[in-house]
Amino acid sequence: MKILLLCLILVLACDAHLPLPNVLTQISGPWKTLYVSSNNLDKIGENGPFRVYMRGINVDAPRLKMSFNFYVKVDGECVEKSVEGSLGQDNLINTGYEGDNVFQVVEVTPNFLLAYDFNADDQGGMTKTVFFFVRGPGVHKEDVAKFKKLSSEKGIPEENIIYLGDTGNVTPDI
Repeated sequence: MKILLLCLILVLACDAHLPLPNVLTQISGPWKTLYVSSNNLDKIGENGPFRVYMRGINVDAPRLKMSFNFYVKVDGECVEKSVEGSLGQDNLINTGYEGDNVFQVVEVTPNFLLAYDFNADDQGGMTKTVFFFVRGPGVHKEDVAKFKKLSSEKGIPEENIIYLGDTGNVTPDI
């Protein structure tokens, strides 16, 4: 399993899009999940661990760490989570959440963040998830198209895309 995860890291490193130093200054701050897609609908369905309602990302460049603050539903109840990852080369962030994860920032602007996560869970399952986080007003159609294109490139069908922008019942500040 560890060898498979290491192979995945190498594949992702070869497919990286942005040099990490150029994006660090744009990542830290508040974010909200607008869309999520996955090859495994159970992971992003109601009460799924990757149906993540992002609230903020903090980059600690000197320590090479990144922390994610978000909410998930567990048995219908809103639960706050905080996960820390280690920053690596080529936008790869390694975290331990619901197994081993390799998280990659694919594109970031001041108003949107497009990311890909590969999860190897403790039962041997492998899940691909694409996230579209936003902050500030206005979402451009071109950015949503980039999310859909990345989902497709990762083998995620369009029917596995879930819109989370109107889910005001998870936390008071959504």
